[in-house]
Amino acid sequence: MLSSALSLAILTTVGCLVVYSKLPRKVRRFMEKHSLLTDLIALFAVYYLLGGTLTALMAGALCGLFVSILLHISNNANDFMYLYDARDLIRAKLKEAKEALNTFGETYREKKEKEETPLEVVR
Repeated sequence: MLSSALSLAILTTVGCLVVYSKLPRKVRRFMEKHSLLTDLIALFAVYYLLGGTLTALMAGALCGLFVSILLHISNNANDFMYLYDARDLIRAKLKEAKEALNTFGETYREKKEKEETPLEVVR
């Protein structure tokens, strides 16, 4: 029950983070400035969306905690610069991995094209 509540809370928090990143900058600044109001709205929205089961209530509480932590980080970005550095490092490594996979896929396709002889289509 606790593991499913934690996974539900993480998924809901990621969803809130995605929606937050899509909002206009003016709305995000308002949310950062009024973090208590944002916490309350997010908490009630999560409770309403997830339902009234015990697992959903625990997930809602954890999601509220995660949203509070993320709002605190966004309000005090200078104190958490290492998180932004880690994010940039992860993005760079993922880009390298994507390029490596693309080159591997290209070489694999070229190898397969050389091995196969095309069949003639009879009409």
